[in-house]
Amino acid sequence: MSDLAKMIGSEDETPQDLEKMIPLLPSPMVQLIGKQASARPNVDNIVCFCRLAASDLNRPQNGRALHHRCVLIMNLKTAATVCVDDRNIPLNPGEALLVFPFQFHDYSAPESEDLLWFFVTFDIEDVSDLERFRYSPFVLSPNLERLAHDLIQAYLLPGNDDLSVAVFRLMLERIRLVEPIVRTEGTQPAPSTLLSRVNQMALSSREMPSAKEMAATVGISESHLRARFRESCGISLGRHLRQLRLEKACGMLRLGTSRISEIAENCGFTSVYTFSRAFAHAYGMSPSEYRRIGNPPTPSTDS
Repeated sequence: MSDLAKMIGSEDETPQDLEKMIPLLPSPMVQLIGKQASARPNVDNIVCFCRLAASDLNRPQNGRALHHRCVLIMNLKTAATVCVDDRNIPLNPGEALLVFPFQFHDYSAPESEDLLWFFVTFDIEDVSDLERFRYSPFVLSPNLERLAHDLIQAYLLPGNDDLSVAVFRLMLERIRLVEPIVRTEGTQPAPSTLLSRVNQMALSSREMPSAKEMAATVGISESHLRARFRESCGISLGRHLRQLRLEKACGMLRLGTSRISEIAENCGFTSVYTFSRAFAHAYGMSPSEYRRIGNPPTPSTDS
């Protein structure tokens, strides 16, 4: 590390006082040409909340959480295990974890009932530059904790939506500077389940496979797959796949520019009419209305 970098302070250290930082700035040769922003993926629609008790972690109660949004989890107090897809990831105080779109996640083995966990869910166009954090926690530096404080402060004040999003975008830039924790113990695959195998098949390809294609991949008949899925998950395979398709469509509608007909095809619907009818039944509005509003109510649980 250079002397200048040591003087400024690393990502894990508290920055120097402003009076000490200002003299470090160079005198620009050309004052009209400076640092240029890179084309980062669009981030929007952030939701901040907390969990203060371990018994409140697993919500919804009926099944593991699944949605088209990213989730940032910041642990300030009490270690627990975050179960993401088929991996058990220990998350200790002073650490954070990113859960990516369509990753099932729940929580286990909290060390105590008393928690202090901060969550941010958000929409993002492209997660490719964050992929190294998939299944890997990272340390909450003083800079990240300070930005979390500023984000909560902006979020709690009415009319500060633009500031809240701007602060969170800055937080993501800080996260991109840190390195994931390399942990050789404790992060191991959990037993593969039928639910996780179905989700991996459904979301690993551009187009949703049919139940018949999934059954062939698993090596059982379609009727056996449907029966086993309902027995193990408590819901029908068709209803679960419809939820996956609709969640995928929500993400494409919010942040993408594809035509609704293209989205219907990419999400496994046979026609725009079928897609629009299923979407309206689940969310109470058409896909085009959702694209304008971007915040539908919770989808219907009717089978």
